[in-house]
Amino acid sequence: MLRIGTLLVFCIFSFGCQRAERYHAESAAKRAAIKSLKDAQTDELTPHWAWLETEARGTPIIFVPSSAKEWAGLPAFWNLPNPALGERTIHLGQEPLNLIVAMAAAKSQEAVKVKVPFGLPDPTPYLPAANPPTLEKWTLGKDLFFAKILTGEYKYACASCHDPEKGFADKLDQFSKAQRNTQSLINCVYNRHQFWDGRVGSLEEVIVRSLEDERPPGKGAPPPEKTHIWGGLVKTLSANKDYDWRFKEVFGIQQPTQDAIAKALATYMRTILSGNSLYDRAEAERIKKGLPSPSSAQYRPFLDEAALKSLSEPAERAGEVASLLETGHALFFGKAGCAQCHSGPLFRDGDFHNTGVAGLRDDPGRLHHLPPGLKENRLVGAFRTPTLRALPRTGPYFHEGGAANLEKVVAYYNNGVFDSPYLAKELRDPDDPGSRRELSLSDREVRALALFLRSLDGTAVDPGVANPPTTMKK
Repeated sequence: MLRIGTLLVFCIFSFGCQRAERYHAESAAKRAAIKSLKDAQTDELTPHWAWLETEARGTPIIFVPSSAKEWAGLPAFWNLPNPALGERTIHLGQEPLNLIVAMAAAKSQEAVKVKVPFGLPDPTPYLPAANPPTLEKWTLGKDLFFAKILTGEYKYACASCHDPEKGFADKLDQFSKAQRNTQSLINCVYNRHQFWDGRVGSLEEVIVRSLEDERPPGKGAPPPEKTHIWGGLVKTLSANKDYDWRFKEVFGIQQPTQDAIAKALATYMRTILSGNSLYDRAEAERIKKGLPSPSSAQYRPFLDEAALKSLSEPAERAGEVASLLETGHALFFGKAGCAQCHSGPLFRDGDFHNTGVAGLRDDPGRLHHLPPGLKENRLVGAFRTPTLRALPRTGPYFHEGGAANLEKVVAYYNNGVFDSPYLAKELRDPDDPGSRRELSLSDREVRALALFLRSLDGTAVDPGVANPPTTMKK
């Protein structure tokens, strides 16, 4: 008992009492004033800080990659919730143990499941925690993407330059504009860096950049309405009763905000997916059969009429096309060295390289956007390695749009790239690093490599994503 009493007294004195100190009346007054000020500030700021909400509202969107067991059973790209289980009433009449299982099943049925095209990795790790995708957010984002609301005259939409019919790009070359070549948004969910120079990370941040940020240093640019200019957009949407109400419904905020606009648009853009290419199917068959290297036999079973048409080849040349694809495959991963930078399932390394491409010669590229202490000579005039998927849909090529077709791209690397003191090491002669590399490909090899690049094109982006909304909102 004595020990217990001693312990109790110790606890009281250790944790139950405050250290004695001299009382200052003014300290209490100050504390009260500070508390009153904080309370007033909190009350005043609460409506404006609603963007801090990260909990998903509405119906969640779940990406299901081809590696998942349920992928094969999903009938389409979009798989809407199944009401057959009774959804929110499924738990009624259940025993406690069965209740947990039933509620979990109901919850899984309430999500929209996106069947990720074959060959693409799972997009889930690329989704920011602050912007979980929902169907309602996606629908709002799609409407914003196609709505011509970017200027006072309502002339331009995101889709004006990122046209779904043009591979979510615009197909303008270096001779028709002074800005960098518009990049495609296909499979943009996987990008760790955005823009050619990688100046931002997330898709959300792309949408809130400024006018000057869109102009390559020292170069002219088209009118502001043709660039990513979002100043005034909040005001425009707030003045529209329909949009004002929809932002309340989707985000629970009093009015549209820049942050909410960015979240809605980014949610939509992350579903612009294309995969299931001829290469994906042929490579899966090669792995399944345990073949050590590519062969024409690997491609031949997949060269049906539709596949040959996508390669711009006639049906009667299927045998020759299979042989060329075998050659192009071997060149890509071997002699031509393409896979040094264009690697992995997305055919890009996430890095930046100076390729010596003519045009915008005084554009510092990646170097301009790196802070002091992280700058490297190799990043002078360096640009982000683009994905090679969906290539036939997304030309012209290079950051300045200088190559009209894939044959010209291959010819550029084959004939010897333009020399530069900052040229990427991958493009230098391995036996003489001071010189640029020359591939010395034959005409047949150039054709074969270009054909292989075309085989990386997948099926078209799902119509539910690519087609404009049936009812456009202004």
